[in-house]
Amino acid sequence: MTWRWMARLTHLTAASQRRLWRLLVLAWSVGLISAWAGLSAFTRVAEKAYEEAGQTYVAVAPLAAEVMELRTRRMALGEVPPLQAAEQVARLAGIGPERLRLQPALSLQGPGALNLTARGLTLRELVEVLRDLRLQAGLSTESANIYPRADNDKRVDLELVLTR
Repeated sequence: MTWRWMARLTHLTAASQRRLWRLLVLAWSVGLISAWAGLSAFTRVAEKAYEEAGQTYVAVAPLAAEVMELRTRRMALGEVPPLQAAEQVARLAGIGPERLRLQPALSLQGPGALNLTARGLTLRELVEVLRDLRLQAGLSTESANIYPRADNDKRVDLELVLTR
């Protein structure tokens, strides 16, 4: 079958053979250009996906590192009495004894309950205290009150009742 087809091609006129060769070269060129365009498009898509993955990694890596750090610090003060644990958490957040008052709570919360009052906290200090009381000291918040300072609108006063 293919030999008959080849035999017919050899019996074509010279002009027809030139047109056939031109058509074959054109088809071959179009095929190569199409393959190149397809590979180029695939490469651009892969590069874009790689860039997006890199951007996601850059955004997520610090958060993952912070989560891993928090897991290692979790319940670091779990064996310390609640009063000492709360005092240590406040000190680590940068709250000095002049702005902090801790005392056992006289309530129905139980023997391990305590009152924590902190004055003039910045947002960073507030977040650190609230986070670390739970994570490091294992203390639960039974009630909380946050009051804006009258003398400085960027600071707050915090009153907590904590239990373990």
